[in-house]
Amino acid sequence: MLLCGCEFCRGLKRRKTSCCRTRGQRGNMLVLIVSILMGILMLLLGFSLSYVRMLGSNAEQKTAIEAAALAAARDLARIVIEDPNFGFISLSDAAPATPNTKAEDGFSMPVVGINTLLATIRLDMIIASELGDSTMSTLAQSDYTNAMAAKDFLVANLQQAMLPGSGGSNLRDVDGNVVSPYQAAVEAYQQNVVRIAGGNSRMVNGSMKLTLGALTSPSATCTQIPPDSPNTSGTQAMQGYYTSYNDIPYGGKSFVFAGIGKDVKLVDVKNFVTSLGSVPYFIPTIVKAEADHMVVSAGQGGANIIHSVACAQPASVHDPRPAPGAITLGSFPGKIPDLPTPESMMTNPQLSTVSLDIKTSINGDSPGGGTITPAPASGFGSSMPVSQAFSMGMYDWIRRAGTKPSLKAIKAFMKTPFAPGITDTVGGVNCYTWNADGTIRYVQMPGLSSRNVVVSHFQGRVDSSNVFNSSNGNSYKVIGTDESRQPGRMRGGRHGGEPLEDPVVQACAGLPGTTIAGADTSSDIAGLVALLLMVAVPSGLFVAGTQRNNKVMRQVAAALLLAGTSASALGLLTACGGGSPPPPVVVTTTVTGPRVNRPTYTSNGIVVDITFVKQ
Repeated sequence: MLLCGCEFCRGLKRRKTSCCRTRGQRGNMLVLIVSILMGILMLLLGFSLSYVRMLGSNAEQKTAIEAAALAAARDLARIVIEDPNFGFISLSDAAPATPNTKAEDGFSMPVVGINTLLATIRLDMIIASELGDSTMSTLAQSDYTNAMAAKDFLVANLQQAMLPGSGGSNLRDVDGNVVSPYQAAVEAYQQNVVRIAGGNSRMVNGSMKLTLGALTSPSATCTQIPPDSPNTSGTQAMQGYYTSYNDIPYGGKSFVFAGIGKDVKLVDVKNFVTSLGSVPYFIPTIVKAEADHMVVSAGQGGANIIHSVACAQPASVHDPRPAPGAITLGSFPGKIPDLPTPESMMTNPQLSTVSLDIKTSINGDSPGGGTITPAPASGFGSSMPVSQAFSMGMYDWIRRAGTKPSLKAIKAFMKTPFAPGITDTVGGVNCYTWNADGTIRYVQMPGLSSRNVVVSHFQGRVDSSNVFNSSNGNSYKVIGTDESRQPGRMRGGRHGGEPLEDPVVQACAGLPGTTIAGADTSSDIAGLVALLLMVAVPSGLFVAGTQRNNKVMRQVAAALLLAGTSASALGLLTACGGGSPPPPVVVTTTVTGPRVNRPTYTSNGIVVDITFVKQ
């Protein structure tokens, strides 16, 4: 269509130009809007990627720091120290089956956990109080004082373990391996760091920090309260276990158990503290691990630093102490009517006037190369009365059982009459051992003409310088042995105060016995009498209904063959070996060789023997 120069055509031309111009402007605006939207989308995408990366880094660092805390807590419980009064101590119990705890005799020594030690002393105090025995109370008070010193030394080494390079050659476990909780924490952290695609994530060098502390809220430990033990209530007990970081006093002494559970576990950081004003002391075992985590995103010049914290509690393996050892009470020949029960050996007035000379065996066991020599005991001089010596022997026998003993069973044991198998003319031995539930197993072996107990190296012997005059007209010398007065290899001799194998105790293990569990044991004793129809014959022993080739018969025959012409020893020393105790030490040596289980760990040896011999 041709346009002329008229007014109408000129109008059409103007409208066409204006429409084109409008369409062009609209197109430019659309491009601008799309560009802006694309920019916003790119920003959102970048922010999202950074946010996702940050979330991943936080989760990664949380996992890593928790692994670090758990690793440090696990290693913390492996540290072992050696104390002159108790032997090997750690946060965890350990049975005597480890190469780096061997005594001079080649057998391994047990390790006692610090909570087990405190609980044992607390129970011993309760027993002494319930029995009204001042000697046992004094011994328990002494053990408490020594335990506080041992606790402080252990804590000092636990604190050292929190520092970088703390392992070295100083801190070791029961197998002789170097222990470094700090290094374990760093390695666990690094092993749990996962790199996120497109970025770089790592721990800042040197940022790992470990701190020991406690918990503000009491929690259950793995240290069980004896079922009939009094004086625990409220938050002091939880599901039958002592609670941690809570004063549970007895006898004017504070007992604050450390945070040690059945398993290594994470605990709430909010409950972690480095001081507790509510208790007179505490053992810091809760590990707080903290570190800085660097996250560098790809294409960015800066880095994000994340600081994370986690806390963990160590664990202890419980040692059930299956065979803590025996106490044997003998008379040769025949019974003593003035002493019808174990309790009478502490309460008979005349026994408080019969003096015992305190001795020990040096240069080895006796008999067996050792020499019996006087060994004055701290606080007792060179002698003590029989009644006091019996209390000390009882204390050592009970102490070896740890937290196992039943208070009711001990009270019943004290008042349970000796079985009638030992008569006016027939001598023998009453043997008492511990059942797994803390009750007491009683076996009487009549028919023995004498008793020969080895005096353990650096443990000891006591024998009377005068005699006990019985109402039956006979006079008796009192002698005996305590193999466990001084625990540990630093002062306890070549056997470290562990029970020795004894043929009479071994024979009694194969004989029928009775359980002493409560105040009324008359029915048990009646059953025991029916089972112990023994009479002495010139050629040895005859057990009613038992053939001579029976295993029990062979054990009894061995006991008779090994019995000497005189009874031996009661080593009730307060400081065996003499002199002041050495300071505790960190176990730094490594003993080579295989694990050697101590035989008297699973089979009862002898702890204490008290014997009356007719003159």
